[in-house]
Amino acid sequence: MQKIYFLLLSLIFLLSANLFADYSRIVSLAPSVTENLYELGMEKELIANTIYCRDIDEKNKKEKIGTVTEPNIEKIISLKPDLIISTKEGNNKIFIEKLIRLKLPVYVMETVENFDDICNNFLKLAEYLNKKEIGEKIINDIKNEADKISKNKKKNYDIKVFWEVGANPVFTVGKKSYVNDFNKFAGGKNIFADTNNRYPNVNIESVIEKNPDIIILVDMGDVGKEEIKKWKKYKNLSAVKNNKIFMLDAKEIFTPSPKTFLNGLKNLQSKFNDN
Repeated sequence: MQKIYFLLLSLIFLLSANLFADYSRIVSLAPSVTENLYELGMEKELIANTIYCRDIDEKNKKEKIGTVTEPNIEKIISLKPDLIISTKEGNNKIFIEKLIRLKLPVYVMETVENFDDICNNFLKLAEYLNKKEIGEKIINDIKNEADKISKNKKKNYDIKVFWEVGANPVFTVGKKSYVNDFNKFAGGKNIFADTNNRYPNVNIESVIEKNPDIIILVDMGDVGKEEIKKWKKYKNLSAVKNNKIFMLDAKEIFTPSPKTFLNGLKNLQSKFNDN
């Protein structure tokens, strides 16, 4: 059923797409969409987004249309958007289907599993919004910066990294998450990179057994400062002995846009180099 849904969605998208349209009333249904629009310089065209989306500044506060999983459809319709941008992974497919049945203009961004996916997703959106040239320049600049960081990663290559993205129970990052590419460029080895799931559930004993040199806590959901205290109880862990437990902002890690990926990468590199 899911394949049929996405096939139908793609068909409707192709039939209704106008690659040369100039949109002036865009609604974003996810923080990553909002960031991609900001990076393309389309903050004025963005009229509304979710309560989890960042506003670029005080003067450009946007109308809020609810959450990522539960947007307010009546509010969206009342805003008379000429384009609604959603994500395949974050937004509820039933909700997207409803928008399509109402013949509202919807563009769906693909799920990403690595840095290349983030860049390709961004370029497709840029082309759809008639911003292809701007998008290509942004991607070229960001890839150059990421490559420079990658060239300096050798001294960090053997560092074992544990990512915690959920606390009760403990969730981490597996091989199909683009978060792995932070390690690819900055160095370090994700201790659960061989796990097929994107965000697998793991037990504390398995983390202790793998003995990470660095623990990265992503500040989201039930992962808060209390988690630092919890891990510090395990005094034999290399990360604890060397005081290498860090908290990162979820918006910096789990907002898949080119510039936020680069900023997250720079932040992670600084943690590796922090003495």
